[in-house]
Amino acid sequence: MRSSRPYIACIMVSAAWLMPLAASLQAQSHAPDYDDVDPWVGVTPPKQGPDSAAVAGFLTSLAASSPVVCQFVVHSIGNNWGDWDRHYRSGYLAGEQDIEKQRETLSRPVTDHAALSYLAQALGHQSSCVRRAAARMLGHSEQQESVRHLRAALKGGDARVREAAALGLGHAEDPAAFHDLSRALRDRDLPVGRMAAYALGELEDARAVKPLGESLRSPDPESRAAAAVALGEIEDIRATDRLTPLVRDADARVKVAAIHALGEIEDHRATSSLTQALRDNVVEVRRAAAKALGEIENPRSADALARTIDDKDVVVRRLAAQSLGELDDLARAPARLIAAIEDPDRELRVISALSLAEIGDSTAVPALSKAYSGAEPRLRYAIVKALSEIDDRRGDAVLAMAARDRDSAIRETAEEALNERREDDEDD
Repeated sequence: MRSSRPYIACIMVSAAWLMPLAASLQAQSHAPDYDDVDPWVGVTPPKQGPDSAAVAGFLTSLAASSPVVCQFVVHSIGNNWGDWDRHYRSGYLAGEQDIEKQRETLSRPVTDHAALSYLAQALGHQSSCVRRAAARMLGHSEQQESVRHLRAALKGGDARVREAAALGLGHAEDPAAFHDLSRALRDRDLPVGRMAAYALGELEDARAVKPLGESLRSPDPESRAAAAVALGEIEDIRATDRLTPLVRDADARVKVAAIHALGEIEDHRATSSLTQALRDNVVEVRRAAAKALGEIENPRSADALARTIDDKDVVVRRLAAQSLGELDDLARAPARLIAAIEDPDRELRVISALSLAEIGDSTAVPALSKAYSGAEPRLRYAIVKALSEIDDRRGDAVLAMAARDRDSAIRETAEEALNERREDDEDD
């Protein structure tokens, strides 16, 4: 008989390993990403980032450029997706190769001590775009020295420096900055507090739910909106009760931010407030609510979403129809959704058919079958997909017709459905 000792030992080792992992997950702290591997580690020497002279020249050029050009450039910092294993790269114009090498160098993480110090000083530059560039480069540096610079700047005397430092810490996503950013939420300068809220959202640390929840009571609408967006990034259901009152906020920006956040959190308790928001006077609020209800997937919102298909805004109507198809365990397709297959709006017709495919209610088969003849290709495909998903043989005639459709995608979908049904018949 095989000994059970190795098996028991394996269980004990596994349990010992899983306990700290479970504790880490429970705290929602950052865990190492063991899936993110690099085949070139230890083989290809890491390429160096820019030195202080390159950084200084870059920021000086940014300051001299137009604000729009500067913003375009700054938003591309860190987006260096060149292939390391290609020795020759095509597609460059004559004379661009040398410039491209300089661009790649500036896109790499900054590690040079003097360059990091220069960037820290640039956090107070008079140009907001240059401050953003410095914050972004420090945040993407991956050096603890850069985080130390940013945390020190967050405690400085100049509000512009503190705001840029908070932005940089958001890019760095270092959990060690949590307490500094939480304190910065109460900064006497409102832009600093708003940027601290953004950074806490980037950290995705559940400990931030409480301080961000307090920021939701700020008299400043932008601060409330920033805190709501951050809570949506964290996706902790404890924020639901704090966010729900903001769906009725006096400021439309706050309403939309809170609704988006509730959609990200996906807590059924928000359903009632969001269905009420479907009747808001502001179209952006109605659009956000229709989309969020699909993300929450509570079937109790079906009736309200069905009524919203008659909204005066075309996007709201389409979002409502789409969200109906995303609801969990919806037994019956609303009559208004079935009727939308013949709506004058082409996109709404297609969306409705695809949602009916998700719901799978056989009562929709007659309407789907009737709409097939004369429909445009996208709608014919959506109808075939719906009839394929609905277990009702009344749709077989249309599927047989679709198997001879001139569109290959429609033919293949119909043929696959018919083959599956023949196989089911043989099994029976």
